[in-house]
Amino acid sequence: MSNTVVRGLGAILSGGADFITFQEGNPMTLLFIDWFENLLGIREHFEATLNPKYVRCPGKNICPLCKANPSKYPALRIKFRVYDAVENKIKFVSLAKTHVQKLNCDFIQHEIDPTKNFVTIYRTGKGASDTSYSARRYVANLEANNSLDYPSQELLDNIPDITPQVTPHSPDEITAFVQAMAGVTQFCTNSDIRSPQGRHVPSYEKQQGTPTAHLKLPF
Repeated sequence: MSNTVVRGLGAILSGGADFITFQEGNPMTLLFIDWFENLLGIREHFEATLNPKYVRCPGKNICPLCKANPSKYPALRIKFRVYDAVENKIKFVSLAKTHVQKLNCDFIQHEIDPTKNFVTIYRTGKGASDTSYSARRYVANLEANNSLDYPSQELLDNIPDITPQVTPHSPDEITAFVQAMAGVTQFCTNSDIRSPQGRHVPSYEKQQGTPTAHLKLPF
């Protein structure tokens, strides 16, 4: 796919960024593009009902989400880029500070520079409270011919900019996210009314006085 084309609602709302989602039982081998002093972090709200779900906080004094729920403090998320040799793509990673600290401890323990050596990242757990990460040096099996190639200079020259991923959303943008979700909820409530037989009830039938007791919501 062309680099000028973005596919998927999630990718569009995230600015076209390709974020990795680690899964338990599915380790990934990567080369880190950013680490050490190049790591960047930003505080984010997680709101499952919004799109995007992760909202980059502009500061508690002006953030609509902070004002709406002062007790819900945004979490610090660390953003960095990695190279996925299997897909020959530069991708983004977003992890909590504690997970980054754990990976760094593994790198130190195993004397790995993840910007020079491929590393395999393992995830255990599925929920926010029980998830942890670990890292090991990747060792290629030459007999199986599974060695990984480093990124080409052309790929590195066209590396995606990480700045948009650590730029706070503006208060107006956040308000628009909330209003958009409220609009979708209102639309679904108003337009998806069905008859007891499951048939969609046209608006003209509603206007002709179909008894409210005969209308059934789809949830």
